[in-house]
This record gives sequence, structure tokens and C-alpha cells, in this order.
Amino acid sequence: MDSGTFSNEIHVNRKKGCKKLIVRVKQDGQVYVTAPWLYPKGQIERFILQNAEWIRTQQNKSAAKRKYITESRTHFTHFHSLEIAKAADESLRIFVKDGVIKAIVPHSLPIERQQIQDALRKSIELVLKKEAQTYLPQRTMLLAKEYGFQVSEIKFSSAKTRWGCCNSQKRIIFSYFLMTLPFHLIDYVILHELCHTIYMNHSKEFYALLDRCCGGNSKQYRAEMKQCAIDIFPKFAEGEE
Repeated sequence: MDSGTFSNEIHVNRKKGCKKLIVRVKQDGQVYVTAPWLYPKGQIERFILQNAEWIRTQQNKSAAKRKYITESRTHFTHFHSLEIAKAADESLRIFVKDGVIKAIVPHSLPIERQQIQDALRKSIELVLKKEAQTYLPQRTMLLAKEYGFQVSEIKFSSAKTRWGCCNSQKRIIFSYFLMTLPFHLIDYVILHELCHTIYMNHSKEFYALLDRCCGGNSKQYRAEMKQCAIDIFPKFAEGEE
């Protein structure tokens, strides 16, 4: 369904067992209406128009918060650069080779188009995962050896609610989005989880140990971490080592 009054097409999903109309606006601005299975189309359209102001407000809020991948950002990861080029044909092609994420985008499509953004995000996430699997185990074991910690296993996830976790078996799980942080904050998260192999809490003893491992800078690093969202966008300056 296309209302003609909103910034995105409206998707209507009829569901058995649904008893009322529900409208949602996702982060990308897409509008989804859930309706009872046999609900009349005319009433659904009236419902959408009655909620038009709210829908537009939510879309504007989403647009204000939304970040886009653009040609101006050439480094999305520590070890890969991003190159976006326009082509005359209508096919979108993205490949990774020799440390470069290369995207060939049709001239007819703007970079901000959701289709393009989704494809770029997926490719960048795959690269972040590979970088995490290569870099984080060796860096974790190096820091563990330096500070006398023991680790049983290192695993990875796509978690967007926390950077890492550690259980009582000394198994550490890192979100591969950790690779979007500057290196000193990557070390801070690693050391945070290593300290949990000794203290499975956030006690005074835990923070004292963490601060010693961080050279007395743990409070500063913790404050920096609070400014970092867990997403694909890098938190380091281009060229930062």
C-alpha cells in the first residue's frame, strides 16, 4: 500500500488471531500495519490516515537519528577501507579483496536508498566479524599472559546490547562490533572481561584490578565507552593506529 503522504511505502500484514489494528514505524522509517485477517481495506486506510501525523512524526525522529554509509567515509574498519563507485548498469555489486570493501552502485540509485544501505551494512558486518576472529583472540591471549589471567575459550557474537561477557568457566564472548572501537578501548573491553575471570561481579576489588591493568585510566576509558553505540559505525579517527 502506498499512501502518497509518507516518506516510505506502508506495509500491511494481515494476521489470523490479531484483534486490532497496530501501526509501527521502524528505525529505517518503514511503516508496518498489522490488521485482523478479514479487516476491510477501507477501514485500514482510514486508520492509517487518522494516524498520519503520528506516523510522520515518528519517521522524522527516525530520520534525524539515522546514520548513513556514504562515500565520504573511507574506513569503516581498522584493516579494511571502503570504496563506493557509481556504474551505468543497474546491478549492485559488493566484494572484498586485498583489504578493500568495494561497492559498485547503479547511477540511478542514491547511496541513501535502504536497499543500498542494507547491502553495505551486511558486507561491513561480515568484514568486522572476520577481523574480530583474527585480531581479538591473539590480542586477548597477549593481554592475558601479560597480566596473569587464564582464559578457557574465546567466542564471538553479533550482540548489540553489550561488548562482551565472561562466565564462571572463564569463557569470554565478544561482540564483533568491538572492532569499531579505537584500539585502546578494545583493550579496555578485553581487560574488563579478563578481570571477570577473577571477579564475577563489579565489586570494588574488580574495579581496582581493572584500573591497575589500565594503568590508572579505567574511569576515563569507561566514560569514553558510554559515548559509543554498538553499531557498524567506527568510533576511531581515520588512520588511527
